[in-house]
Amino acid sequence: MTIDLLRDIRNFRVAVVHPKDTEMDELLRQLLRIGCEVSVHWPPPQERLTGVDLIFLDMTKLLSEQGKLSWSVDADGPPIIALLDYESPTVLEALVEHGARGFVGKPVRPFGLLTTMFLAHHAAAGAHRMQRRLAKAERRLDGLKKVAKAKAILMDSRRISEDEAYRLLRERAMARRTTIEAVASAVIDASEILSRESRYP
Repeated sequence: MTIDLLRDIRNFRVAVVHPKDTEMDELLRQLLRIGCEVSVHWPPPQERLTGVDLIFLDMTKLLSEQGKLSWSVDADGPPIIALLDYESPTVLEALVEHGARGFVGKPVRPFGLLTTMFLAHHAAAGAHRMQRRLAKAERRLDGLKKVAKAKAILMDSRRISEDEAYRLLRERAMARRTTIEAVASAVIDASEILSRESRYP
């Protein structure tokens, strides 16, 4: 995996959000030496950058000129590596706010650049995996809640046991070639409709 990721980094599409100066020239030179495809942006784009694998952002210049990016940082988006002239509480707060996965100090030096890119991408990929797992777990929990509610509705309306209610949901799901959660949602929706109609004849 490490070798594959290093190979991938050499083909990364990298956005450098940095004003044109000697620091940007040096960063650009090093990224091209690694083998990356680089695009340069300044001032920072008004819209979220797409089609890139990594973003280098001049954080101190951003803070001094416009305060923050005009677009919100997407957790699923490309990782951000900040370029810093100095450290301060304001800078540290901005790193957290923008979800930076690493930093490069100025003046830019070749040593450590590839390592920072590797760690930033690795950390972001791990966060993305965790986010997907969490979303899957939340969907599963939501499905279990719906099944439990549908079982309670069937148990009350048909005077049947919990096992019988679950078996009924499962049989309906198999007959319709759908999920138990989908059948449970239909049962809940039908129950709510009937409840409203009984209140307003």
